[in-house]
Amino acid sequence: MPARISGWALLALLCLPLPALAQPTPRIAIIIDDIGYHRERGLRAINLPAAITCAVIPRSPHGPRLAREAKRRGREIIIHMPMSASNGHTLDAGGIDTEMAPELISARIEEAFALLPQAAGMNNHMGSLATSNATTMDSVMSALAGHRAFFIDSRTSAASVAEATARAHGLAALGRDVFLDNERDLMAINDQFNQLLRIARHRGTAIAIGHPYPETLEYLERVLPLMEEAGIEVVPVSTLLPDGGLRAAGQRQPAVGEGVAAGDARS
Repeated sequence: MPARISGWALLALLCLPLPALAQPTPRIAIIIDDIGYHRERGLRAINLPAAITCAVIPRSPHGPRLAREAKRRGREIIIHMPMSASNGHTLDAGGIDTEMAPELISARIEEAFALLPQAAGMNNHMGSLATSNATTMDSVMSALAGHRAFFIDSRTSAASVAEATARAHGLAALGRDVFLDNERDLMAINDQFNQLLRIARHRGTAIAIGHPYPETLEYLERVLPLMEEAGIEVVPVSTLLPDGGLRAAGQRQPAVGEGVAAGDARS
């Protein structure tokens, strides 16, 4: 670890065990987005020493293979669905934009589940434009409901209606609390991780999103083994859902006719 973060002063304070209380143990979920474009970093993310959730881009070069490996390692997998951004960033292959008809949106989601049948849910990759469009989100959640999956709003836009629309369709849904690595700097990641812990200790649960950047992976490899002693439980994101985690990885039931084989900073 570089000298500039060798002290871990702020982290050490927040990681001290809390006095015994009648309250439940604070729980955090860490979603690692963008898995699939870089094989080695994807494998390193899968092997992080905690129950992280792997968000895999369906049409990425290594996505399906990494999803199979993540499943083998007991990791929860969700689809990291590319969606259009308000900054004009190029939409990834297989993604969803606001100009698409409902039938095409549904077809894109069907394709994503066919490529990643291990997925228990979905979150958005970029999507600041798409998630703020009520018509587009209605089409997305209508299609997603057929898979009995859940949705995590990455909250790449303050105007997002994704979480509310998912719930209106009867889906279990939550939203991100913290982005760990909008700044790819160990001290900045440390600050964001401490914010995650503060939220969890205040509210009981918190959700972070990070990416398979070398800095993020190095940080998490060092800090995650400290969580048990700190009185923090790291859990798959599905266990924070209102249904108590019935949609955990491997428990998603295929929709009728479905064969089992078949916010970030960029916003």
